Amino acid sequence: MNEARSAVRTYTDADVDTILADLNAPVPGHEDLHAWSDRSGIPCKRVVATADLTYVRLAGQDRAGGYIVLMLLDGTWERVI
Repeated sequence: MNEARSAVRTYTDADVDTILADLNAPVPGHEDLHAWSDRSGIPCKRVVATADLTYVRLAGQDRAGGYIVLMLLDGTWERVI
């Protein structure tokens, strides 16, 4: 069980900032999110791309062991968790 836990990628704040910069340049709307996910090579646990709700949950975790959820809010990608 510890092996599976250690195999999870841990993202630093700088890593998350880099991913956000990639999402924000240019800002893909919900129509483009699945294509971004496919070409980015960043493992995603969940990709939700609708007109009302657009977010990505990365497959990894932050240094504290928490989820990383990035959401499109008012035309800008932000980390929400």
